[in-house]
Amino acid sequence: MATATKSHNPGFLTDDELRAMFCVRVGELESLLETLRDNTGESNQHAIVVGPRGSGKTILLLRVALEVRSDPELSSRLYPIVFAEESYSVSTCGEFWLECLSRLAQQEPYRAGEPDLRRTVEDVRRERDDRVLRERCLGALLDFAEREGKRLVLHVENLNMLFSDMMDSDAGWCLRKTLQTDPQIMMIGSATSRFGEIDRPDRALYDLFRVLTLRPLDRRESSVLCETVSGRALDDGVVRRLQILTGGSPRLLTIMARFGAARSFRTLSSDLLDLVDEHTAYFKSHLESLPAQERRVYLALAELWKPATAREVAERARLETSKCSAQLRRLMGRGVVSDAGGTNRRKLYYVSERLYNIYYLLRRSRGMDSLVGALVRFMDAYYSRTELRGIVDDMVAELGAVDPATRLVYQAALERFGSLPEQAWHFYREYPDHVPEDVRAVTEEAAALLERGGEKLEKGDLRGALVDLKALLQKFRGHREPTVRDSVVRALVNRGNILAQLERDEEAIRALDEAVDMFGPIDSSELRTVMATALLNKSYVLARLGQTKDAIEVCGQLIEWCPGDSSGPVAAQVATALFNRGILSGKMDRAKDALAAYDELQNRFGSSESLDVLVPVVGGQVNKAATLFSIQRQDEALQVCEEIWDRFGNHESSRVLHPAWSAMTIKTAILSIQGRRCEHLAACEELLNRIDQHERRAVSGKVSDYNPEAVLELRLVTYEIRVLTYIKEGNVPAVADDVRAILLALPRLPSMPARSIQSLMTTSFALGIDRLASLIRESPSADHLLPLTTALDWEMGKEPRVSMEIREVAEDMRRELVQILKQLSNEEPEGG
Repeated sequence: MATATKSHNPGFLTDDELRAMFCVRVGELESLLETLRDNTGESNQHAIVVGPRGSGKTILLLRVALEVRSDPELSSRLYPIVFAEESYSVSTCGEFWLECLSRLAQQEPYRAGEPDLRRTVEDVRRERDDRVLRERCLGALLDFAEREGKRLVLHVENLNMLFSDMMDSDAGWCLRKTLQTDPQIMMIGSATSRFGEIDRPDRALYDLFRVLTLRPLDRRESSVLCETVSGRALDDGVVRRLQILTGGSPRLLTIMARFGAARSFRTLSSDLLDLVDEHTAYFKSHLESLPAQERRVYLALAELWKPATAREVAERARLETSKCSAQLRRLMGRGVVSDAGGTNRRKLYYVSERLYNIYYLLRRSRGMDSLVGALVRFMDAYYSRTELRGIVDDMVAELGAVDPATRLVYQAALERFGSLPEQAWHFYREYPDHVPEDVRAVTEEAAALLERGGEKLEKGDLRGALVDLKALLQKFRGHREPTVRDSVVRALVNRGNILAQLERDEEAIRALDEAVDMFGPIDSSELRTVMATALLNKSYVLARLGQTKDAIEVCGQLIEWCPGDSSGPVAAQVATALFNRGILSGKMDRAKDALAAYDELQNRFGSSESLDVLVPVVGGQVNKAATLFSIQRQDEALQVCEEIWDRFGNHESSRVLHPAWSAMTIKTAILSIQGRRCEHLAACEELLNRIDQHERRAVSGKVSDYNPEAVLELRLVTYEIRVLTYIKEGNVPAVADDVRAILLALPRLPSMPARSIQSLMTTSFALGIDRLASLIRESPSADHLLPLTTALDWEMGKEPRVSMEIREVAEDMRRELVQILKQLSNEEPEGG
């Protein structure tokens, strides 16, 4: 059921309507109530709620007052006095307290035997001396508080406006003295932005208030509000578009949630004009509240519609770029303009609440073309790509049946739709008759150059591909047609990827940055996968350059860019970005951040059936276990390993299976460290049996993505972990068996792992140096391990004849062998 609203003035809501309507900002409500509950001493903590117009300040303060009146504990010791949203009559300190007394008189009915507050108000209004007025009003208020045995809570809206209109320069200091020294009075205020009286140390209200800033609603909060207002659950995609269109403003979301779903172009046009007419007063007041110079810049940005640079806005506003940049920063501080990305030197800005774009464009429209342009822009912002294509398809189908005047409107609208980035390819493929010939010609030329470069890239001709891509960029960079811009963006991404392969990293980053900057205003679904790959590749390049922090930020940019994409075409890239963010955070010794990344990866993508998504998911969980292990949270790491093994230990794909086996090796290591040797040996045996089964299936052709090198590496790691337990037990025959297995496997690897050599050195403690040397010489690894056998011979007092190169390596190995044996000599084997 839809909830009643009263235009944009929550003050007209009944208590029941206010309770029903208040569905977001719940955390802020609890925070303010906690402040009130804590105010029991000789001084009070005062609070101020800061947020732009429409952010929910009024309804929040009203909801606090309602809770104070209805909660038994709060109402027994607090009494709320609610000011009007604007207190235009207040210009001195005395008038402030007069307004407070007037509000109390309106709220509190006359009771026999007590002072008549309304008569008191009428009497003090005649007082012309502001000091006397202040004392009389404040006295009456404190008398009331004493009679009731309650503290007064003043709910004062728009404190920034109130103090800017004050004629009395001492009013702030006067108010501060009362709020600091009289525990019977506390204040919860609101302001549309931070202002000098609370921010500057030389001003009266500095450090007097606890500041609570209202942020734009996120997707979940937007969904809750829309469902409450409309009485129906909305699709996530619709909620996201509404959030973008309104900038997360509760007031604008309330307006838009009542707007209907997809409909015909004619009905939509009529309804949208009605909506703008109905809320013109609110839209207009929003614009008029801005200072003249800021309003000029704001409207220039609104007129541009797309995210724009300071230079572009300055040109439209006819201002110097430096002055325009300063005004844009002020507008960002007010929350009415947002940062749309770009680079440090070329930042992009856009109107936070896109509905104001629509209002302004419709209000300043003259003639059919301007009106149709504004309508099409609204539809592009409001409807999903599928819904919009349905509307376009209906318009094309109806084109031959409508009257001539309507046909002109339809044709103008279709031309506009065809120039939208998300609809351009749909028109190009489905309605070629509506695509101008010159557009088709440049689209095909750009696409041909892109395809030619792609063919050379597939053949490995990287430099030839760069030549074709450069030709495309030189001719079409900056082209306005969406289908051509798509080719330009793809060319930049391909160029960046090729330059990265050639390790021309700085050039690669510049090309990828330019592609991302171009994509921001386009935001075409045709390019989403391409752009996701571009950001991912940029993070790889930055990591390779050692710019780990920047690489993490780029991963975050991709993750935030697709916050709800858990199964779409870019899901694999987003999952990989989360995986990479975890790895990079770990490299910076930020274990907490790494774990958070792996948890988010699991929460968002853990249920996916896509192999490309599952691979980073499983890898992330393995890394989570390893991270927990490294920070001494072994039991948690063990639990993660077991969850991975239970779910993925029998997976058909080696890409998922191998990470699951890695988790099992972590489990065996933890069990060994914890002294749970029976469980450790059982886990090692289980893993080796599973590896044997996998290899038999591979031989019979039942494993399509078999990776023998990775399997062998995991087998080796398992032997190397298990042999440590055998050493601790003093089980020499078992040590010898695992050493033989290790020596049999090593020659099949492309290089000799240093880890394996250290493991062999460790076994000499149980086997004896002479026995280990003999096992090595009898094995296929003899030639590969000549430096190690040389070091072992020296340790036994022998002098083998070897080349200088072998001798140098053997000397290093002997030093390491001595250290290992010295460390192990302090540990007595259990079976010894």
